[in-house]
Amino acid sequence: MSHSKVFVPLAFATMGACASVHAQSSLQLYGVVDIAAGSFQSSGTEGSAANARLTKVDGNQMVTSFIGFKGLEDLGSGLKAGFVIESFLRPDTGESGRFGSADPFWSRAANVWVQSSLGKITVGRQGTLLFVNTLSFNPLSSAFGLSPAIRLTFGSPWGNDKSDSGWSNALTYQTPNLSGFSGALQVQFGEDASKNERTSYAVSAGYVSGPFAIGGAWQTLRSAEAPKPSLTAGQTQNFGMLGVSYDAGFAKFFGQYGAFANKGFAGAASIDTRLYQVGAAVPVTKSGKLLASYGQSKEESATGGSTLDAKHAIFTLAYDHWLSKRTDVYAAYMLDDEKRSGFKKGHTYTVGVRHAF
Repeated sequence: MSHSKVFVPLAFATMGACASVHAQSSLQLYGVVDIAAGSFQSSGTEGSAANARLTKVDGNQMVTSFIGFKGLEDLGSGLKAGFVIESFLRPDTGESGRFGSADPFWSRAANVWVQSSLGKITVGRQGTLLFVNTLSFNPLSSAFGLSPAIRLTFGSPWGNDKSDSGWSNALTYQTPNLSGFSGALQVQFGEDASKNERTSYAVSAGYVSGPFAIGGAWQTLRSAEAPKPSLTAGQTQNFGMLGVSYDAGFAKFFGQYGAFANKGFAGAASIDTRLYQVGAAVPVTKSGKLLASYGQSKEESATGGSTLDAKHAIFTLAYDHWLSKRTDVYAAYMLDDEKRSGFKKGHTYTVGVRHAF
């Protein structure tokens, strides 16, 4: 037999073995870049820097831009394992992170997970159950720049959640989908020898049936990290959020209600907060939707008195048009109205483009 006759089947056998290996594992580079230009203004004391109007190019209005890598390996018998590492970026300046040096490089995610028919376990830095619940039930999703629900819950300086949208040193168990029902448990270890910062806990549950969805999340926070200030002994925040949505075809409607209860804080941080959000996503063209959302929070002193009491309302109206499956353009108006003595409303007008890869 000639060498050529041996080589051909051997080559095909080698190619088949390689194809088998690649079918069982994968590595993916992906991300989103979001950048906008417009006139931006937040509510604040009249004449202050907080209330100043700025015309600028700014990133991350509809989604916080990021780049990520993820891997998956099929271990057989229904068992899979993988990893996720993701880094925030600011496309207007080219800098990494959301807040400069306060953000670790892989601050969006850095974890390993294992999944089977019994559920999924994730270990490392990951999004909180509360953040996932909040973005799931408002028409502007995770838009830190434009979503009333996200801004009132997590956004600086108004957001009252003492934690970040992601937890480090975390462990999460997610159930499989059980006829539309799903749930999760999450733990963030304080890892502080002084015991000032202690273990935090979270739980979530949801149900989806056709056009209807409902979900709730609850967390007991006893530890935090940059960019949020660390907690000290005796400080705890309990926060729950309930959301519902219904897709009526001509429009998808959203509603949310949440409540914070702080313990062990002093001064302006010693507040309890209740908030709600209502919104809708209305298809107006084959590729475009009108997004409307109104949210309001009410802050009350947790220790009595009225000096810290305030209401904060945000309304956003946006049109989002998809040019392809990965690229969309949007235009938005946002009214920011914090009802405090001497405060002036803020009006924001912006147009942007978002590309996923």
